[in-house]
Amino acid sequence: MKIAIVGAGSAGLFTAWYLSQMGHGADVTLFDRGEPGHGTTWKAAGMLAPVHEIEFQELDLLKAGIASRDLYFNEVAPALGEIGLRHYGSLEVGLSQDDTAYLRRQFEFQQSHGLDVEWLSGAMIQEVEPFVSKNIGQAIWSHKDTQVDNWLLVKRLVEQLRMAAVTIRPNSDVQHWSVNGDQKVELRINGQSEVFDKVLFALGVPSAEIQAKLPYRIYPVRGEMVCLETPQDDFPSTQVRIVSKVLGNAYVVPKMDRIVCGSTSEEKGLEMVNTTDRLLNILRKCHAVIPAIYEMNVQEIWAGLRPSTLNRLPILAQEKDSPIFHLNGLYRHGILLGPVLGKSAARLLLGLERLPETQAFDLELK
Repeated sequence: MKIAIVGAGSAGLFTAWYLSQMGHGADVTLFDRGEPGHGTTWKAAGMLAPVHEIEFQELDLLKAGIASRDLYFNEVAPALGEIGLRHYGSLEVGLSQDDTAYLRRQFEFQQSHGLDVEWLSGAMIQEVEPFVSKNIGQAIWSHKDTQVDNWLLVKRLVEQLRMAAVTIRPNSDVQHWSVNGDQKVELRINGQSEVFDKVLFALGVPSAEIQAKLPYRIYPVRGEMVCLETPQDDFPSTQVRIVSKVLGNAYVVPKMDRIVCGSTSEEKGLEMVNTTDRLLNILRKCHAVIPAIYEMNVQEIWAGLRPSTLNRLPILAQEKDSPIFHLNGLYRHGILLGPVLGKSAARLLLGLERLPETQAFDLELK
């Protein structure tokens, strides 16, 4: 069976990887319009923080996020090797007393669902992360949240896919597709036609031309980020998520070789630019919580587009009576949800039942 995956972000990479691991003999080709994993996936922070990532009542996302985080520990890391999996937990903090009420409500919501969280104040915060400002009075400490190095993750996935004889086709622009009378899918790629038994579209943010052909709508949400050089001496180890009613949210995510500060969230179409006011806003918030970043060198800045649906939930669905499947709308959870959605998509492509944690993301597509 010939399977094509169009889009090599987190969703496409993990789907191809799980197909290669399942041993069903599928002939898999992975297409990307650029370099595999170098779009939104490359521009992420790599947080595996379902406890703090999920908003109130996003229980389906919470369930899927926890299952996916477990897959990183139980299946992904043992098979891929070093992917920067760091288990230091995460802190969620407010910038002022005005944010304390929100934090407390979030904490009570998390506790009501049996999540492993702890309310910290004063010196207790410093014990978890000494680099947090002493002006921060309250925090939620999530013991089980973790992170990966998304750059290293992409490299390991691509290496293993090549070893598993998955065909990777970068710089491949899909221009058109159709289902023929034999229920096979004809793809038009870079002016050439190729035929596959099944196709998964894991496009992320599509072009305007491709969007018009899809049976669902994707809304691009732009995020700007700042990457700092890791200092030679001590530096933070715990990822810190920042809540501010006045200034908006942010985060500081330390890696072994860099510190990622982010992020803005704006619906500005397909434009990917960095703006002075947004970068200053990010750095002000991050500096207020981690004062040590003031002297750190800026390594890189970037902007990326998160693919979102109208209700902010992912889509994993098959078109009715068709060999065409869709996996999209991972929004700001692309790295976190990659394994659980990729494994579920691989199962669907092989004619198996999807993972139960992804059932809520099925839609009736025409």
